[in-house]
Amino acid sequence: MRRFSANYIFTNTGNPIRNGVVGVNDNGEIIEIIDHKDGVKEYAHTEFRNGIIVPGFVNAHCHTELSHLKGKVEPNTGLAGFVNQIRNHRLAGERGNEESISNAIEQMAKLGTVAVADICNTSDSFSAKQKSGIKFINLIEVLGLESEKVDSILERAEAISEVSANQLGMPAYITPHSIYSLSVKLWERLAVILKNNPIVSVHFAESRDEANFANERTGGIFDNYVRWGLSFSDAPNASPVEILKRYLPKDSRLLLVHNTFMDEHQLNEIKDYFSNAYFVLCPSSNLYIEQTLPNVPMLSASEVKIALGTDSLASSPTLSIFSQIQLILNHFPKIEFAQVLQWATLYGAEALGLEHSFGTIEKGKAPGLNLISPFNFSEMKPYPNSKVMALL
Repeated sequence: MRRFSANYIFTNTGNPIRNGVVGVNDNGEIIEIIDHKDGVKEYAHTEFRNGIIVPGFVNAHCHTELSHLKGKVEPNTGLAGFVNQIRNHRLAGERGNEESISNAIEQMAKLGTVAVADICNTSDSFSAKQKSGIKFINLIEVLGLESEKVDSILERAEAISEVSANQLGMPAYITPHSIYSLSVKLWERLAVILKNNPIVSVHFAESRDEANFANERTGGIFDNYVRWGLSFSDAPNASPVEILKRYLPKDSRLLLVHNTFMDEHQLNEIKDYFSNAYFVLCPSSNLYIEQTLPNVPMLSASEVKIALGTDSLASSPTLSIFSQIQLILNHFPKIEFAQVLQWATLYGAEALGLEHSFGTIEKGKAPGLNLISPFNFSEMKPYPNSKVMALL
């Protein structure tokens, strides 16, 4: 058994425990939590660290298979420009490689990530994931505007899902890319599949161009489709929220990713219709692509469940969840660290259906333990120069 102690233990189950001790067995399972309510005591084999100990982080949105594009995509081009660049790299025959993916996963683990919802368009990332201690849930993404290709699109997604779930033992669920990138026929076929999915993930409100295309057939996404010679007449013509309501189950764990341009009206519509929606924020990616951030105070005040993601190394300089925490605290100083920590741990675990193992420091769980140091104890938040290190 190993015991870890720090100035405070943030368990996510109550107030932080001052000078608390967490005992874990060889499997990383928590077997004791000691709160020195009657004064500090010494326990054998205790490793004391200056700073705070928190649960392992959950990345609720990532694209590890794009790790080979780090530094190859120009920032500040808007979503349409970003997508155009990704398409050009793919047309040039560039694909994810195990070395870049393995390096990205290894870095995530060192920086305290214990579970990831990873978007997959191929099986390129599967080998590297098998060698990692991180818990991966593979979300096999489908998109396509041409109705005649629906069968081949779904057959390919099902084949990738089969390799992940049945051959490699990694959970895998087919999921839509976005409200603007599927034909009505593909949406209708996918809706049948999604009824049995425990998780549905959708890129949503990442750009104003989404609503412009869906409602009016204008904007940068529309211009891309025209430039590429793609037919878009089969895409749904409705508001973004109406498209969600039309095709997605009301009660599924719905991960709405980005929400950069989410407004209060959309937020209330989603809250009123979907019973289990999670709003996933990827701050570093939003700044890289659109040079702006979601209205985090509005989302926080609405009491919806928020989780954090990183997006890919094509759109973010880092896959560190702690960096996302720091960006939120820096841009929205009225948001408290303890709240954002819950987004990065507990709500992320709930969004992925992993709350029984991750998200809180409790007996019987194996959530991973992270050290954040140094720490501003007078304001109970990290310093700008604070670092995170995985203890387990």
